Amino acid sequence: MSSTSSGAPRRAALILGTQLLERHPALDDDDIDELLLVESAELFDRLPYHQHKIVLVLSAMRHYVERRRDEGRTVRHVPHTDGRSFSEGVAHLIREHGITGLAWMRASDRGVDRRIDRIAARAGVQTKRWADVAFLTPEVELDAWFRDHPRARMEDFYRWQRQRTGILMEGDSPAGGRWNYDADNREPLPKTGIRIPELPRIEPDAITRQVIEEVRERFPDHPGDARDFWLPVTHDDARAWLRAFVDERLGDFGRFEDAMAADEPFLFHSVLTPALNLGLLTPHDVVDAVLEASGDVPLPSLEGFLRQVIGWREYMRGMYRAHPELEGANALGLTRELEPWWYSGEGIPDDLPIPVRTVLERVLQHGYAHHIERLMVLGNWFLLEGYAPASVNRWFLSLFVDAYPWVMVPNVFGMSQFADGGMVGTKPYVSGGAYLQRMGRWWPSQQAAKESAFTEGYWDFLQRHEAVLEGNPRLALPLAQMRSRRAPER
Repeated sequence: MSSTSSGAPRRAALILGTQLLERHPALDDDDIDELLLVESAELFDRLPYHQHKIVLVLSAMRHYVERRRDEGRTVRHVPHTDGRSFSEGVAHLIREHGITGLAWMRASDRGVDRRIDRIAARAGVQTKRWADVAFLTPEVELDAWFRDHPRARMEDFYRWQRQRTGILMEGDSPAGGRWNYDADNREPLPKTGIRIPELPRIEPDAITRQVIEEVRERFPDHPGDARDFWLPVTHDDARAWLRAFVDERLGDFGRFEDAMAADEPFLFHSVLTPALNLGLLTPHDVVDAVLEASGDVPLPSLEGFLRQVIGWREYMRGMYRAHPELEGANALGLTRELEPWWYSGEGIPDDLPIPVRTVLERVLQHGYAHHIERLMVLGNWFLLEGYAPASVNRWFLSLFVDAYPWVMVPNVFGMSQFADGGMVGTKPYVSGGAYLQRMGRWWPSQQAAKESAFTEGYWDFLQRHEAVLEGNPRLALPLAQMRSRRAPER
């Protein structure tokens, strides 16, 4: 960037709240004179975001500001309490400090880069963008792969990733002779004899306590209670969280990754995505820590976890970039809107199935549920009940501490809600009560599970959408079973 005005140029880097990387490109660019960070209450007003999500972002940003200032860097920071929108905050900093050039790392979510471009153009400053380095796969390589494989499944992408990175490879072959140990990773929790380690406890410091009070005052009607905040907000705490996972839970992650328990919200899951999706950790950090411990970890657990990091997470980013049409898709024509109680917890229907009620209450408390609960309890129920995929997406974006458009759009419109007709997932992920009972023992008996609203809803779903689903080879048997169930009625 070069100055177009008289006097010494002032070149600044705008660091977004989801890009708090310890090795942000701005920190290695000698052209950058100062760093800009802008909080905006307006952004948090767009959706009823969980209070924990707001605390997470704001506290992490303020800790980032403090750390960079401690390093001797010039940091300009606009707090949300100033009342400025994001655009107003950036424009104010440019004007107030005589900024002549603005640089930033490309955003993961669509539309953000264009918005910053417009701010810079109105301010008359030159711009520069760095590549998004918060992922394992360079943007150019990712986009090229998806152009060459427009209908490729996650398994194809995952194998390419393994070959490209050399992770869990022995020459040209996968470690252990298999690409995928998914079949070994579907055990329910045993009834006794299993110890589930607790997540690390982090005591809020002065910065986080201040943010908690601000969030309670500014966003009192948003879901959750900021006083119960529980997540890491610094790089050091996030690394400690990662170490605790590797040391205490990774070994059992694989076999129990699809398990559920009514009284255990986290089980053996890492809960690293809140930190990953803000840049407090990078996927490189996670992969390195896991591989260092690989000699003490069963291969199915090692592969099952790394598949989520180097496969699924990167695949979601690629699908989001390659297929903007995913957002707004509605292949099944579903129109029902989520009721207010999904956000508030007030007036939850008495007949809501126990798995849904339990997971919903945990989401309202923590802003989190692990992946199988998202897919096979919440997503399953939303689909069986005919909720509109856009309404479901809005809810996930609002309630989950790790939810951002780049990851939620392909997960919700694709994998969870089958709104894309089968681009991301090969079939709708719906089930009756038997599967949920096998993986979570939600009901007092298998018979109660078979008689649950999930089972009734499952068969009704197949019947309602038979015309759309009948060509799907993975649904041939369930559809045949559904037809045999209704045959006596004809």
